[in-house]
Amino acid sequence: MLVDDNAIFRLIFSNMLSGYPDNTLEILTFDNALAFLEDFPLCNSEPSTTNILFVDINMPFMTGWELMDKLETDMSDFTQSSAIYIISSSSSKSDSEQVKNYPFIKGYILKPVNKQVLFDIIKKHIAVDTL
Repeated sequence: MLVDDNAIFRLIFSNMLSGYPDNTLEILTFDNALAFLEDFPLCNSEPSTTNILFVDINMPFMTGWELMDKLETDMSDFTQSSAIYIISSSSSKSDSEQVKNYPFIKGYILKPVNKQVLFDIIKKHIAVDTL
């Protein structure tokens, strides 16, 4: 899943992941954090499915950090069972340091994103889930 307000990036991201080997991925994208929260019950309807969530920081209506706060306080089951990554064009040290405030965030990825980086993340979490 991707939460990012940039339509072009969402398209590129989806196209990159559609090339994943043995593609059994369901790619869901949301143009803002509120849209993700509205659809959350549908996104999380199959608990046996591995959820990997990529979240942009700077978005309208609700920032990525505000979404992290909401996940931390109201959706701890999701944060414990999912792999959550911040994906941003911000190279600000304060943004990359803020990840440390959320122990459930697995990493901070800078845009532009390399397809192999995404594939490695997916492979890592799918492999862990199937062991």
